[in-house]
Amino acid sequence: MVNTSDLPHLLHLLDDPSPVVQAEVAKAFSAFGGKLDAALDALADPPPTVDRRAIEQLILGYRRTWLEKAWPTWYGLEDDLERLETALSLIARFQSGPEIGNAASELLDRLAEDFERRPGEHDAVALARFLFTERGLSGTRSDYYRPENSSIVHVIRRKEGIPITLACVYILTGDRVGLEIGGCNWPSHFLARTYVNGTLTLVDCFNGGECTDIDAFLKTQGPSREAARTLLGDEAPVEVIVSRVLNNLMRAYRRAGNQEDCDLIGVLRRDLNQYLKTR
Repeated sequence: MVNTSDLPHLLHLLDDPSPVVQAEVAKAFSAFGGKLDAALDALADPPPTVDRRAIEQLILGYRRTWLEKAWPTWYGLEDDLERLETALSLIARFQSGPEIGNAASELLDRLAEDFERRPGEHDAVALARFLFTERGLSGTRSDYYRPENSSIVHVIRRKEGIPITLACVYILTGDRVGLEIGGCNWPSHFLARTYVNGTLTLVDCFNGGECTDIDAFLKTQGPSREAARTLLGDEAPVEVIVSRVLNNLMRAYRRAGNQEDCDLIGVLRRDLNQYLKTR
């Protein structure tokens, strides 16, 4: 385990020409996560700005390499929701650092446990109320295109996110408590879908977990009602959900001017498309 006493030695290795050494140094710096800046500031001889920029680039390179290698690991998993959770966890670990480990699963476990201890009903409507009213998870308004909004860990911790990530929190928490909740690939605004008393119900996780039965929803669609009915009737496959997350992330990185990470996510999306062609 890396600790603060290792930092002076790691700083001396910043200019080492060996790629192997550089990879290990990057991994060690990355292990500090969000505490790195404070740890560097606390040194008797804190590094100058130029060294901090070099450290940042090392960490980013290490995380990009890690994600590209780890990405295909979720393809072969048998359970669909395990595949979804693994893919989302990989994205979260890329953004926060691989060292956060199983943080996504642990946070979802905690939500599920707290919901089950809660008195009253334990159906899909109650879970929506628990997550999006009682726990306060909500749609972000001020920084919608922030890349971290595609991280399920960030969204649970910050209690704000975009429609698809919030829906994934709902779907994966529901699975832990025995509720069958899926995704609806509605254009521009991803929804969750489930059955309540035998009626197909749509859940808008971005807007407070609002639940609407399919007939009421279709009345708002005008001439496109039948096309909408077909779309709403099919649960979004895991690959479609993950692909849409990747699309959102590419757009967010592009808007942030981060072309390298945008290109990396594009590589992951192409890899996923290629995998689907071989199935």
